[in-house]
Amino acid sequence: MPPNASLAPADPIAAVTHADPYPYYRDLASTRPFYFDPALKLWVAASAAAVAEVLDHADGRVRPAAQPVPPSLAGSAAGDLFGRLIRMNDGVAHAPLKAIVARQMAALDLSDARSRARALAAALPRVDHDDAHEANRWMFTLPVLAIADLLGLPLERDTDGHVSTRVAGFVATFAAAMSPLASPADVEAGVAAAQWLTRLAQTAEDRETADIGVLAALAQAGGDSKMDPATLTANAIGLMIQSCEATAGLIGNTLVYLGRSDWQGADIGASVDRVARIDPPVQNTRRFMAADAMLCGQQVKEGDAVLVLLAAAAHDPSSAAEERAWTFGAGRHGCPGDALARVLATCTVDALLARDVHPDRLAAGVRYRPSVNARIPSFSSNN
Repeated sequence: MPPNASLAPADPIAAVTHADPYPYYRDLASTRPFYFDPALKLWVAASAAAVAEVLDHADGRVRPAAQPVPPSLAGSAAGDLFGRLIRMNDGVAHAPLKAIVARQMAALDLSDARSRARALAAALPRVDHDDAHEANRWMFTLPVLAIADLLGLPLERDTDGHVSTRVAGFVATFAAAMSPLASPADVEAGVAAAQWLTRLAQTAEDRETADIGVLAALAQAGGDSKMDPATLTANAIGLMIQSCEATAGLIGNTLVYLGRSDWQGADIGASVDRVARIDPPVQNTRRFMAADAMLCGQQVKEGDAVLVLLAAAAHDPSSAAEERAWTFGAGRHGCPGDALARVLATCTVDALLARDVHPDRLAAGVRYRPSVNARIPSFSSNN
């Protein structure tokens, strides 16, 4: 049993980083499938049926109507980038570009993506003897570099052929600025990261040779649909942002799972699929009601917030036989890159194992990064 697992989480937000939140989630799904939490001041959907109903509801929005961009980012380059992301928009601003992105993701050759990720892994040498340091570094780096490569962005290399990780660092910096837990310094760094990433994507679009890759395909499809080029650029960057924390969590949680089982000779792809279901990287999401509605048998009001417990749905005893990875969402905001995320997570875990990183050593020193929705391990050499 993980350390401190016997103490139940204080609430559904605290459950995200708890050592073992799943008995708590199962209890919520069984006994309080949809309820109002007066301390958190929001509704909570916990059962699989409730989660599905909320995610499918036409009046559920991903952002509050009066706050399309977090106040801390508003008026900055980071806020402009955030406000253009399709996963942060609904309705007319969301559907056409969402369809274009979904088509591009569905058209990806996953075998090619796997080969590209492995080639990038070969250009990322192990730089530290400490397993924890290497795992923490790789899980935030290789997936982002692989997405950048698929987009057609230029990746710098040194004289030895080692690929630069700079783009991954800027993506992680921007992702941290998006968090409700971000400090003023995090936000300031996120603004600089947004500016750098936007320049990188625009430079790639302007290159005469920029005729291959997902970025070029998005630009072509968006041009045919007369879409705003800045919004297309933002959502190309958004693909890297989505590959950052969520895929890092999938990688890290897979390493924890392997470290607590017989990991030598394990089927890594199957392990990633299992972890996506039982220890999901994205534990919850939110919806904000755009109108009064009857939801899960309860009268909810316009402006009410709903905390959607994807991880509780995954452990709902009433749907135990369902082989669904709720962490990728559902409905109009379901993640179109779920298959790619699994491929990149598998490649990263494979690469770490090939470099003699031992999951059992990692699992002995695991904590979870502070977050309100993402379950991402932070490995330490010390228990």
